[in-house]
Amino acid sequence: MAEKVTKYGLIVGAAPCADLAFLGDYLGERDWTVICADGGMRAALAAGVKPDYLIGDWDSGGSPAEDVPCTTLPVEKDFTDLQAAAHLAIELGCTQLLLCGCTGGRLDHTASNLVLLEWIARQGASALLVDEDNEVRLLENGTIYLNDTPRYHYLSLIPLDRTLKGVTLRGVKYPLEGATVTRGDTLTVSNEPASPVMELTVGEGAALVIRSQREL
Repeated sequence: MAEKVTKYGLIVGAAPCADLAFLGDYLGERDWTVICADGGMRAALAAGVKPDYLIGDWDSGGSPAEDVPCTTLPVEKDFTDLQAAAHLAIELGCTQLLLCGCTGGRLDHTASNLVLLEWIARQGASALLVDEDNEVRLLENGTIYLNDTPRYHYLSLIPLDRTLKGVTLRGVKYPLEGATVTRGDTLTVSNEPASPVMELTVGEGAALVIRSQREL
């Protein structure tokens, strides 16, 4: 049986973004399908990244382009342009998504984009949301191993569910073993890496793993 090839999708949102230079550590040598959500096209083109697809209702600075496949969405709809872009990426077979241009600007959009990581997981894909100073991923009912590269000063675990059980943090300044963490509790905020590889486990529940204050 042939080995399944992972397909990667880069989604550029319309939130304020000075440039996309911070993506270098994440893109590597992989072949990325680039999808711009509405005004995300401006940031992509400014960084020399050519979109493969454009999608949006064109109310945040984007516009259709003759040389790029475009999907025009109605202004009045029941989903955001970014969710539409993520849906398109998954339809195209992408199972590993990298989202940028998704934080800052409108707080409601930032909040919805963070929890969009959970929606993406429900569709069978995984996603990493990044900006110039932060990296966010979903951890649910399992264990992940994080390399301390690129290096961030802080590591936080933010519960999405009311209660997280079996929370274990190793390779960090403030380790935990089998702890219970409730939503709203700040026990797992502002931890710090203490080894090249960190082990994070949530036995039961979903949380956002946020690395902040990138160190160059």
